[in-house]
Amino acid sequence: MCLGIPMQVIEVDGALALCEGRGRRERLNTLLLEEVSPGDWVYALLGQARETMTAQQAAEINLALDGLAAAAQGETNLAAYFPVLAAIKP
Repeated sequence: MCLGIPMQVIEVDGALALCEGRGRRERLNTLLLEEVSPGDWVYALLGQARETMTAQQAAEINLALDGLAAAAQGETNLAAYFPVLAAIKP
């Protein structure tokens, strides 16, 4: 299973962009996107920038990924990582 991660564009060189996210830097292919600029957020999967996103969307995905990591470590109180789900009343 592959999970994409949000990454912020640091610099652009033609069809490649140096991006940073979740503690790592990676050069991504940006051919699937119309245009990216330094500071933009992209959804990265398998060496490709798949779509652009807002900083808010990136923060929400990062929080959910933190929640998955916490669950893998045995944490059971995950409401803080998934505020949208916590807001749903049964």
